[in-house]
Amino acid sequence: MYQYLDRTVCELGSGEALLVWAMRQWVEAMRGGRCPCAALGPTLSARRLGAILPDFNIAMMLLDREGVCALQFRPVTCASLGDDEALLLALHAAAAQGQQAVVQNIVQALVKPEAQRTLQLAATRIAQALAA
Repeated sequence: MYQYLDRTVCELGSGEALLVWAMRQWVEAMRGGRCPCAALGPTLSARRLGAILPDFNIAMMLLDREGVCALQFRPVTCASLGDDEALLLALHAAAAQGQQAVVQNIVQALVKPEAQRTLQLAATRIAQALAA
């Protein structure tokens, strides 16, 4: 998580920046009563990442509905990263590097026990797709 604190979106790699954009767009769509998949689908498909949409939607829904606390996301146009966004980037970075113990620790801090396995699997699949 610490590698992402006090950084701007412009300092991130393209996959990380896309992930931040997607998280923020998902939250904005939900708050606006719009379908988050419809909001994210065209951009993800254009980057040949449309296949991650179901896992991403599941992950965000679990964080929203089964989270142990409410996560804070910044507006889509905000240049800086929030603490919760940094934590989620760290989750996906650990998943991409195969650091399952780190992934498990982060997931345990984020969601209720019954949602942990599903979030862990979704985050791993998202990270693998972004790393490919």
